[in-house]
Amino acid sequence: MKLKHPITSAEYELLEDGTVRVVDVEGREGRFDATGRHLDGELRSADPHIIDWVSMRKLPSRRRLKAED
Repeated sequence: MKLKHPITSAEYELLEDGTVRVVDVEGREGRFDATGRHLDGELRSADPHIIDWVSMRKLPSRRRLKAED
């Protein structure tokens, strides 16, 4: 899956290992885990919300969170 950031135009791409590769408009790249933690590459920051969408990370539902309280 690939997604272009609506504001920065950076490209976010889900890799086979579950990490997300981000390439900004200047061509700098970085690789991040599903939580947005930088793993490697020159680009050291990325939008964690876009990473969530691209990585398809499953977050707990509000209903489940309430039941656990």
